[in-house]
Amino acid sequence: MNEGYVYFGLSGEELDPDLISQRLGINPTTTTRKGHDHWTFSSWRVSTEKIVAEVIDIYEMSEQILAILEHKAEEIGNLVKEQNLHAVLEVVLWISMDESIITPAIGFERRVIEFLHKTGAVIDIDTYRNACNDEI
Repeated sequence: MNEGYVYFGLSGEELDPDLISQRLGINPTTTTRKGHDHWTFSSWRVSTEKIVAEVIDIYEMSEQILAILEHKAEEIGNLVKEQNLHAVLEVVLWISMDESIITPAIGFERRVIEFLHKTGAVIDIDTYRNACNDEI
């Protein structure tokens, strides 16, 4: 099976996750704080659930993130500039080595690209081989 999730994240050395949540009025899925567990930066993330399936659709998963954050694009963009933050739409995939399983559909609708432009975000795609779950 393939596995994957998508998240939108803000990170920075001086980022305060509580302040981000307060300013946006959105609770994150996860946060980290600089100095805790050896983190060198703080982060604030809104994530989809991890999907384990034969078909992983990044188009659909990125739209799920937009449903939560799109109406706050301008405010996120302001925070990125004001606090010198790094914004990213992160795609994390474990791709099955079984050739009979369909590879994930990776792409982004125009709305997603426009949101990323407004927020100053980049796209990062992390892919891993998923050989351990393909044993017969």
